Amino acid sequence: MNQFEVTINGTTLQLTAEDVVQMSTAMMDAMRTPNAQTFRQGSSGKIYAKLLNGQSGTQRFSKHSSGIIETDC
Repeated sequence: MNQFEVTINGTTLQLTAEDVVQMSTAMMDAMRTPNAQTFRQGSSGKIYAKLLNGQSGTQRFSKHSSGIIETDC
Protein backbone atom coordinates (compact mmCIF):
# COMPACT_ATOMS: atom_id res chain seq x y z
CA MET A 1 0.00 0.00 0.00
CA ASN A 2 1.42 3.38 -0.99
CA GLN A 3 1.77 5.82 1.87
CA PHE A 4 2.34 9.57 1.62
CA GLU A 5 3.59 12.09 4.15
CA VAL A 6 2.01 15.52 3.69
CA THR A 7 3.01 18.58 5.75
CA ILE A 8 0.82 21.70 5.82
CA ASN A 9 1.77 24.64 8.04
CA GLY A 10 3.93 22.41 10.21
CA THR A 11 1.31 19.68 10.67
CA THR A 12 2.37 16.36 9.15
CA LEU A 13 -0.12 13.73 8.06
CA GLN A 14 0.64 10.21 6.93
CA LEU A 15 -1.93 9.16 4.35
CA THR A 16 -2.44 6.13 2.17
CA ALA A 17 -3.34 6.39 -1.50
CA GLU A 18 -6.91 5.43 -0.51
CA ASP A 19 -6.97 8.30 2.02
CA VAL A 20 -5.95 10.76 -0.70
CA VAL A 21 -8.78 9.53 -2.95
CA GLN A 22 -11.31 9.70 -0.09
CA MET A 23 -10.11 13.21 0.85
CA SER A 24 -10.53 14.36 -2.74
CA THR A 25 -14.04 12.88 -2.86
CA ALA A 26 -14.99 14.53 0.43
CA MET A 27 -13.73 17.90 -0.85
CA MET A 28 -15.69 17.56 -4.11
CA ASP A 29 -18.84 16.70 -2.13
CA ALA A 30 -18.23 19.68 0.17
CA MET A 31 -18.09 21.98 -2.87
CA ARG A 32 -21.62 20.88 -3.79
CA THR A 33 -22.99 21.74 -0.33
CA PRO A 34 -21.21 24.86 1.01
CA ASN A 35 -20.91 25.16 4.81
CA ALA A 36 -21.97 21.51 5.28
CA GLN A 37 -19.48 18.99 6.59
CA THR A 38 -18.96 15.89 4.44
CA PHE A 39 -17.53 12.60 5.65
CA ARG A 40 -15.55 9.74 4.13
CA GLN A 41 -13.89 6.75 5.76
CA GLY A 42 -10.24 6.40 4.77
CA SER A 43 -7.93 3.54 5.65
CA SER A 44 -6.18 5.76 8.23
CA GLY A 45 -9.38 7.10 9.81
CA LYS A 46 -12.34 9.39 9.29
CA ILE A 47 -11.95 12.25 6.80
CA TYR A 48 -14.13 15.35 7.08
CA ALA A 49 -14.29 18.26 4.64
CA LYS A 50 -16.20 21.55 4.72
CA LEU A 51 -16.17 24.40 2.21
CA LEU A 52 -15.83 27.54 4.30
CA ASN A 53 -16.28 30.38 1.84
CA GLY A 54 -19.80 29.40 0.76
CA GLN A 55 -18.94 29.64 -2.92
CA SER A 56 -18.60 26.85 -5.43
CA GLY A 57 -15.05 26.07 -6.44
CA THR A 58 -15.57 27.15 -10.00
CA GLN A 59 -15.17 30.71 -11.12
CA ARG A 60 -17.82 32.15 -13.37
CA PHE A 61 -16.85 34.37 -16.26
CA SER A 62 -19.16 36.47 -18.37
CA LYS A 63 -19.30 35.46 -22.02
CA HIS A 64 -20.02 39.07 -22.98
CA SER A 65 -17.24 41.58 -23.34
CA SER A 66 -17.70 45.00 -21.78
CA GLY A 67 -16.14 46.61 -24.85
CA ILE A 68 -13.69 48.56 -22.69
CA ILE A 69 -9.99 47.84 -22.77
CA GLU A 70 -7.96 49.19 -19.89
CA THR A 71 -4.21 49.54 -20.20
CA ASP A 72 -1.56 50.50 -17.70
CA CYS A 73 0.59 53.08 -19.52
